[in-house]
Amino acid sequence: MLKKFIIVILFSLCVLIGITYGSKDAKADKPMILGYTLGSSNSDKSLTSFNEYFNTIATDTFSFDKNGNLIGEAPKEQLSYAKKKKINTYAVISNFGEQDFDADLAHQVMTDKLVKNSFIKQVAKVAEDNGYSGVNIDLEAVYPEDRLNLSSLIKDISAVLHKKQLKLMVSVPAKTNDDKDNAWTWPYDYKKIGNYADYIQVMTYDEHGSWGNPGSLVSMKWLENTLSYTTNNIKADKVIMGIPAYGYDWNLTDANRNRMVQWDEIQELTKNHKIKPTYNKKTDSVMFNYLDKNKQEHVVWYENETTIEKKTKLVKKHKLGGVSVYALGNETQAFWGAIKNGVK
Repeated sequence: MLKKFIIVILFSLCVLIGITYGSKDAKADKPMILGYTLGSSNSDKSLTSFNEYFNTIATDTFSFDKNGNLIGEAPKEQLSYAKKKKINTYAVISNFGEQDFDADLAHQVMTDKLVKNSFIKQVAKVAEDNGYSGVNIDLEAVYPEDRLNLSSLIKDISAVLHKKQLKLMVSVPAKTNDDKDNAWTWPYDYKKIGNYADYIQVMTYDEHGSWGNPGSLVSMKWLENTLSYTTNNIKADKVIMGIPAYGYDWNLTDANRNRMVQWDEIQELTKNHKIKPTYNKKTDSVMFNYLDKNKQEHVVWYENETTIEKKTKLVKKHKLGGVSVYALGNETQAFWGAIKNGVK
């Protein structure tokens, strides 16, 4: 009888431990609302002003050199404040070089065994030493021929981080199909990367940008098609959908002056030029034209509170893991209110 009682107690304890451990690693009931922060005072201000609207931040302050050595520092004050507010934190590690994303740097950490091992150890160490919840790998402009190498790197990073009870998020460009002829998106094997990572942050913005012709940053049709393709290849609750906190201003007279414009600057432009933006039904985005002081014509495309809320509702429709915002620093309360209403 005593033996049977002990067995029952032990079994109950095992079940209890299993439930407790499982709940620790389980996806939260609420979607992830992620804000990317930069190492700037503007990001600091947004974090302290709008933290009630998000439950996760990713600090975009780390890159690396050709030897796989990490460059950059953890923003101590942001991490301390996030911990105080019980906000999860991810360290963004990118291949941003001197001027742009560097394909050679990414290739080096993928293919040189010594560099790769050193890189992975440092990635894990920076997360542990600074109390991060996990790591966000953001490798962009990867060579098409590095598709298999990228998946292998993510697999190896995942194994090391998971042993240390750390999460892995991977940022990937948005795509609606797996096209070998698309050098920008082909390197990212959604199925493989999705199997290894805890979250996939899909950069569902920059459908059009300052480098090309004017147009919406996030048309609804393109977004829907992207999410459909993504969730057919990656578990939906791993997918984090991106929303831009900026727009693009195209100078129709001089394309060399095309530029990104932040959310608060867009509000100033419309106010100063007494502009009533036009809602574009085809894209579910907003745009307006204006003349600058040199009488040069501009067109600006962006997302306003209405379109942000409408697009953020796709998180629930597609049962996604959450939404991300790039980046904290120039948004307003109205911006975050739209995000909040969209994920209700």
